[in-house]
Amino acid sequence: DMYPVVEDFWEPIINSPRMDSDRLSPEWLRASDLNDVLQPDYMDEKRFRISPLQAIGAVFKDETVMSGMNELSKESWRTVARSNDLPIPDDDHMELALGMLPERVIQQTFMWTDDWGETKRWSNEVIEAYARMLPEANFTATPGAVDWLTALNEYQVPCVVCSSVARAQVVTMLEKAGLSNLFQQIVAADDGCETQYQTYLLASLKAKRPPMKCVVFTDEPKEISTAHETSAKAIAVVTKTGGNGGLRRDFSHADMRVSGLHELRLAQLKEVAGREPEESWVIGQTPELQPEPFWGPGD
Repeated sequence: DMYPVVEDFWEPIINSPRMDSDRLSPEWLRASDLNDVLQPDYMDEKRFRISPLQAIGAVFKDETVMSGMNELSKESWRTVARSNDLPIPDDDHMELALGMLPERVIQQTFMWTDDWGETKRWSNEVIEAYARMLPEANFTATPGAVDWLTALNEYQVPCVVCSSVARAQVVTMLEKAGLSNLFQQIVAADDGCETQYQTYLLASLKAKRPPMKCVVFTDEPKEISTAHETSAKAIAVVTKTGGNGGLRRDFSHADMRVSGLHELRLAQLKEVAGREPEESWVIGQTPELQPEPFWGPGD
């Protein structure tokens, strides 16, 4: 065991003469590189001609396929507030906090403290509370998720779920929701992605499909833009109506909008995946020229 175990999804980068195989971490991923090294070989091209859907990678934000995570997240925050005599946030602030890094929530959304030591301690407590309550929590598949994922599996479309919690927790949640055998890959907190841009590129690498052949399913407007920056397409699953201070959420930049996965058809996926990326998105292929804040802009 002198050699670190390198998961096999890094192989296309290790085997590419133009890529630096010392840089096997999400921060070094670039959309333009992956669109190059993940191009199908001769045998794959033949396979994809016979079954075009197999050329597509389907990438899901966890909340588009599972319900129950938001409630667990809110209860974790309430637990930390109570045990530290902090003001318990109201529901609007809780909604704003969903999907944000805990440090940002503590300092900017709940305004609990500016002290970094306290911030780190409470953010660790929130993560621990989430993990502690997870085994008792209930998770269910969202409407249409089982049927949609089953159809994608039948047509051998690789499916990846992306989550901000630890991999072991994602596995537990998928099992509880009855989805555990429907995803080929998981991108979780353990993968070390610092931005959503890195998350979607790593998902494309794990799916072994170029980002421009991936379709991201998300319920967050800013993640539609991020998917486009990676040259992927994005389908908005518009289920959240409340929250965000009652602001109406704008999904006009999505390639397609649905109110749930039950509305989708395979022909629509093929059509969306087959579109050319728009010129305006590709600026995001050089994120080093446009630094993305570590904890991402709020909606």
